[in-house]
Amino acid sequence: MDDDGLPAETEPPVSEELQQRGIDFLQGLLASGKVDLDRFEKALDALLGARTHADFAWVVRSLPPPVEFTPPARRRQEPLEISTSMGDVRLEGRWQVSRLTRIDTGMGSVTIDLSQAEFDDWDVEIVVHTRMGAITVIVPRGVEVRPVGRNGPVNTALEPPIPGFPVVRLSATCDMGTIHVMHPTETRQRRRRWPRRRRKTKPRPSTD
Repeated sequence: MDDDGLPAETEPPVSEELQQRGIDFLQGLLASGKVDLDRFEKALDALLGARTHADFAWVVRSLPPPVEFTPPARRRQEPLEISTSMGDVRLEGRWQVSRLTRIDTGMGSVTIDLSQAEFDDWDVEIVVHTRMGAITVIVPRGVEVRPVGRNGPVNTALEPPIPGFPVVRLSATCDMGTIHVMHPTETRQRRRRWPRRRRKTKPRPSTD
């Protein structure tokens, strides 16, 4: 059974696209020195051998996390609450995402940038409301955003989440304005595609 109480065989199979995204994540860990080559090879074999999303998520969770996490001693026991009648709210850079974050504004834009944020948990909830203004939520690639509660029209073009990455439960409401959910706009370097089937090949004789 999976986390939703469904038989594992009802899960969609792991696609080649998801495999490649997992490989890209692994290559990033290797390039940053968070895993060595031996661990990379073992995780690569495990990802390519994963048959279900649950198996894939298990491998991902066994690796260094894709986002920064707050040290246990500094994690908030109470929700992070921000309320203002007028003015912009910007949460960006290295800020702490509580398990529950509530933001309420009367008039003004709200920007919630999770790109460099520290998460208090793998599963966090953000509740944001503005009566007049724009709400922009910037989410690292692979992180899952689950709409919850009452939401206004949301403009989003997120990539599918990667199983095992953190989950953001988002309730965003805007009486008059817009809601955008997007990935960071940084230019990503294209990494080489790792072959799915690694086979030993003999060098061809020279034709010169």
